[in-house]
Amino acid sequence: MNEPDINEVVAEAEQFRLKLELAKKANILLVTEDFPVMNCKLSSLLFAYHALQKWPSIVIYGVSGSAENHDGDDGISHYWLEYQETAIDLTADQYNIIEENQLNREILESRPFKPVSTGRINSMQNYKLFNISYRDTYIVGLPELAEDFLHDLHASYEALGDLTPYT
Repeated sequence: MNEPDINEVVAEAEQFRLKLELAKKANILLVTEDFPVMNCKLSSLLFAYHALQKWPSIVIYGVSGSAENHDGDDGISHYWLEYQETAIDLTADQYNIIEENQLNREILESRPFKPVSTGRINSMQNYKLFNISYRDTYIVGLPELAEDFLHDLHASYEALGDLTPYT
């Protein structure tokens, strides 16, 4: 199977984000009522799961970053995905909602954020706003995740409804 074009993956991410917004959060174990706030990693994992169902041959990377808050603590964290040469952030707009006193000047000056933010790896604003802590590698089956978490991930994915991959 051929790998999808980055434009296909970005379009799929935008549709997936819309599903997350419209979904009844109480039915989805891994998405909170405060979505998109504090849902970056779980939303990214749900999309990675979806993308790997649809395109099993691809490799997606998860990126964890942190930034200092107003107090100088590493109190701001974020998580997004990378595919090929593109970064895909499914919850960038949470930084439009989070109270100013919980953020830093650089993030505040970067507002507004799009709901799904994409850009070239290392040149997208995420790479300027956050120090990279680590990268995860995701392949079909997500073997690096614990079995009980995979169960919750699958249940959350199923609860999102008609997102089954099409061929």
